[in-house]
Amino acid sequence: MAEQGAISVWRTRAIRGLAAARRAGHDSEAQHLLEELRELHVELGERNVGTRSEQTTYLLARGSRTPLPELLAVGVDTNLWPLPSSTSPSGTEPVPASPDTERRITDLFQASDPLDNRPPRGPRYVAEHRPQDNQRFHEQPLEWAIWDTRTNLPIAYHPDKELCEYQADLASVRFENSGLP
Repeated sequence: MAEQGAISVWRTRAIRGLAAARRAGHDSEAQHLLEELRELHVELGERNVGTRSEQTTYLLARGSRTPLPELLAVGVDTNLWPLPSSTSPSGTEPVPASPDTERRITDLFQASDPLDNRPPRGPRYVAEHRPQDNQRFHEQPLEWAIWDTRTNLPIAYHPDKELCEYQADLASVRFENSGLP
C-alpha cells in the first residue's frame, strides 16, 4: 500500500487488480485488494496518506454520500466503508469560559444597543424630487431621481414622478429579493 505522497497510481493499479481478480474468480486475492483499498481510504479520510487534493476529493465525496465512480465501476460502494473519525461528532465536553472572558462578553452585550431599538430599514431605493441637480435629457428637465438610501446618492433621473416611484419600488423589491446585504 502507498504510505506517503500521491496514492493515485497505487490506487489505480489496485482497482485494476481487483477487477482482474474478480473476473478470474480469485476471491481471496480480490478480498485482499478490497481490504487494502478500504484501509487506504480510511487513512485518506484521516489525512494520513495522499496529497491534499486526493484527501479533499475523497472527503467531499464521503460528505456528500457520493460513491467514488472508479470504485463503483468495479462494484464497490464507498458509502459502506467507515466514515473518517474526524467527521464523527466529538464526545468531549466543551471547556467552560473563564470568569474574565464571561465578564468581557457580558460587557460587550450590555454596551451594544438592543436589536429591537434599531430603526426599521426602509426601501433601498426611493423617488426624490431633485430639481436642484439640474439634470436634463434633450433639454427636457429630469427633476425626479431614484435615490439610493444606503449610499445617499442618485441612481437615475426621470421627468415623471409616477414612473420614478414605480422604478424605485421595483428596484427595491429586486434588491431585497437578491439577498445582498
